[in-house]
Amino acid sequence: MYGTTLNYDCHFFIAGLDGTPSARELSGVNSLDIGYQSASNVTKPLGSVRGVTTVAGAIKQSVSFSRSLMYNDPVLDFTGASEVMKGSFNYNNNSSYGFESGYLESYSVNCAVGSIPKVNASFTVYDEMKSGVNATGTTPTNIDIPSQGSITATCDHSTTNRVLGFDYSLSINKIPYYTIGLETPVEVKHINPIEYSAAVQIDVDDIFLASGFSFFEEGRSDKNLSFSVKGRGGNNLQTLTVPNASLVSEQLNASADGSVRLTLNYIGHS
Repeated sequence: MYGTTLNYDCHFFIAGLDGTPSARELSGVNSLDIGYQSASNVTKPLGSVRGVTTVAGAIKQSVSFSRSLMYNDPVLDFTGASEVMKGSFNYNNNSSYGFESGYLESYSVNCAVGSIPKVNASFTVYDEMKSGVNATGTTPTNIDIPSQGSITATCDHSTTNRVLGFDYSLSINKIPYYTIGLETPVEVKHINPIEYSAAVQIDVDDIFLASGFSFFEEGRSDKNLSFSVKGRGGNNLQTLTVPNASLVSEQLNASADGSVRLTLNYIGHS
């Protein structure tokens, strides 16, 4: 009574609904948000000074987290059309709160000089989130913290100009289909394509802004764009690519107390 649950009492586990990938704890989590929002509407009938709260749609349930990238990320296994995630938040040794029908909605990675790569991910949940659902699995032991020297970016001008950092993200569109008499969807459809975006920041040496109308020229699409994050021991932790990448914008920044920097913005799809 009047106690509290501290961070070291909390663990977050994920697993494929069919056991692939196997259940495991996500280490390096900095923040975790689990919640739901009821779609409601206040009806105001004639002849009454009071309203009536009614259901206006499906309940929206979501899970999102931020973590440090310290090992091969199992979350990227859930980008396909049929991958469903089971997950649970375990606390106080024997309590759990979880779900069995989570779909990856967005995923992003940020890498910059002087900081550990950060991952953000969000899932939409379509079954009932409740106490007692447990996805307990193994805890990774081969944690390998990357350094800025073990991160590489392959993009325009990266061979002769210093890459200072990059932001990578993907978004996946899912549409649930409901029927009368059921609170959960009868089907969740994967809508292609998966959309990608990336922004790369470069110190200007031998490059400059392209022509403002150059997007209409050949050579702006089908770019070779990839990012590799390795541990200090040389083990590959994560390879990120932008399929069918197109360079869509550039921004040049020059300030009185810093170097001239160029940001390259790409989009892609698969």
